[in-house]
Amino acid sequence: MVGANRAAIFALALGLGCATTTHQAARSPPASVGPPPRVRLAWLPFDAPASSGLITTVNARLEQAKIAGVTETFQAPVSMEMAQLAIECIEKTAHCYTAVGRSVGADRLLWADLDRSAHGGLTLRVALFDVEHGAVVHEAAQSYPSAKAAQADVETLVARAQSGERPALARKAP
Repeated sequence: MVGANRAAIFALALGLGCATTTHQAARSPPASVGPPPRVRLAWLPFDAPASSGLITTVNARLEQAKIAGVTETFQAPVSMEMAQLAIECIEKTAHCYTAVGRSVGADRLLWADLDRSAHGGLTLRVALFDVEHGAVVHEAAQSYPSAKAAQADVETLVARAQSGERPALARKAP
């Protein structure tokens, strides 16, 4: 008899537990399925002191860049350097890049900059920056003997910055 009572109590408790679970699930709001979040990429025009051919090639390539997850791409009204001057944050830091991104209303920034060496060469750098996380997502940089050599390699450099791909290293002969 005691075993029968225990079995009845167990069955009753089990039934109440199921009823409670079902009732709670019925009250939960359904998960909404909406459009993916909007991710805006601003590409900042390249205006470094370089040959007009390099400037034109870099800007055309930045404009054509396709970044995974980005839903809208637009050209920022000014270069990275000018945007930083406008907001009075001129350091090459995540803090300043985040401020630039917010000032132009972007979630991601894509830009190129140029450093000239004392020996006449130059280094072209392309960066993709995540404004929300305050971090460079991908970056590619390459040194060139001239602006003409850099211009010939712009497509590859921008593609590396888009994907995060590293350049292949030369293998030593055995």
